Amino acid sequence: MILVALTGPVGSGKTTLLSALADWAVENDTPIDGFLALPHDRRTANQGADEYHVHLLKSGRDLLFARRDPSLTPPYSINPETVNALENWAKALKGDRSRDLVLLDEFGPMEAKGGGHMALWPHLMAAHPAMVVIAVRDRMVREIERALEFPFDVVVDAASPTALEDLQSLVLHHSDWTRVGQFGAAAGGFEATVGSMLHQAKIPMAGLFLSTVQSLVMMYAGDRLSERPRVMWVPVISAGLKALSPYGGRLRPMLAITMQGFLFSLAVTVFGWNALGILVAGWCVGAWTALQGLVLQYLIIGDNLFPALDIVIRWVADHLHLALPGIVSFIFFWTVICGAISSIVTFAAWMRRHRLPARISAMLEKGSSGIVNTTAAPTFRAAAKRGLHDLLRPMFWAPVAVVALIIVAAGSTWEEALWMVMRALAVGWALFALARLFDPRKLVAWLRRRGHWGPAMALSRALRLHPAPTGDVRDDESQRGNAEHDQERNG
Repeated sequence: MILVALTGPVGSGKTTLLSALADWAVENDTPIDGFLALPHDRRTANQGADEYHVHLLKSGRDLLFARRDPSLTPPYSINPETVNALENWAKALKGDRSRDLVLLDEFGPMEAKGGGHMALWPHLMAAHPAMVVIAVRDRMVREIERALEFPFDVVVDAASPTALEDLQSLVLHHSDWTRVGQFGAAAGGFEATVGSMLHQAKIPMAGLFLSTVQSLVMMYAGDRLSERPRVMWVPVISAGLKALSPYGGRLRPMLAITMQGFLFSLAVTVFGWNALGILVAGWCVGAWTALQGLVLQYLIIGDNLFPALDIVIRWVADHLHLALPGIVSFIFFWTVICGAISSIVTFAAWMRRHRLPARISAMLEKGSSGIVNTTAAPTFRAAAKRGLHDLLRPMFWAPVAVVALIIVAAGSTWEEALWMVMRALAVGWALFALARLFDPRKLVAWLRRRGHWGPAMALSRALRLHPAPTGDVRDDESQRGNAEHDQERNG
């Protein structure tokens, strides 16, 4: 279920927007249910009305819900008959799973305290509608989330000139982003658990195995998307969850996941979602597995890397009397082999794509529950310290030391070798610190501020599979709601 908050103060047009969304949904044959709170005798735009009537969208009935009573706080008396009618309506939802969209109008101070429409929420949760849009009183998003015990995926400001278009877009594309979030969470959980164990055990070809699994996940995820380029967000979510994983290193897997996802998406965009596109996409994923280590070492070590590797290959060929190829040919053939393995496996799965393997189904069912998301938002100082700690790993310095000794033996000075080591230190520290500084929770907030509701929704759904972390980053509306308590507007 996707939960959307339509926010604004009293008289800001929330009900009007919900009504327009309901009309649009009916015109587009989208099953809809819910109710609107229709104000009667509102004296000024920013003041509560004297009466509120509930309009049931499915049956078309109008029921008196609340009448102003200044002696009460909030200043409204509730009609018990309408409360019973709404409760019966909510209970009936469980037996009618055809409702794709449910609109609720509205949740304010009364609901934040557990009263009003809040009694309907357990019945709605049991019905599992695809999307619920709730009109929420201004600056009360956080309080309503606490009362619901369920955070909002998307917050839409009713004052935004594109509010209706944003809501319509969510209804049209929510199934795509739900699928993206589900597969991204599964891939992230697999990488953070199985992937970390394989890397820690130093199992040969573990990288190619994990890359092939990622290629399969993207193929299965993208096969049922209405807009296939959205599959790019599956590895982005997976990499984001890896950033929160307490197991193993982050830089290599995050770089691998992101780049392989980009190459897969680029291939199917250029060649299409067909046999050729899948073959090329799978090959690109495997090829990057072969090249990533060299690319990363080149960034760290610099131009001395390939001459040193060439010297090693020639030395081995001379002493073992083998006709080994040069460094360029060796890299080429290894890249082709890794790409071919991933391509063949991905294509074979694509040919039987309508039968999701049990392993993939288990990943989707489990999600990323193996990741414990209890870390605070990283600061620059903390990221720098953790990046420095990552430099102490022997696997980082081993290739640097080997290349330094080779270039000295080949005639370079110790000063040149020292400069290479200093370069590795600086570049490695910067890369490790950047990997530690990345926080997917901040990415969610940034995406929401930029209006990218779909990716923000998919990523936030994946992150919600873990306990809320200390220092959790929410959008601006939620942060204001946490700092300011909403006051009832009674004129």
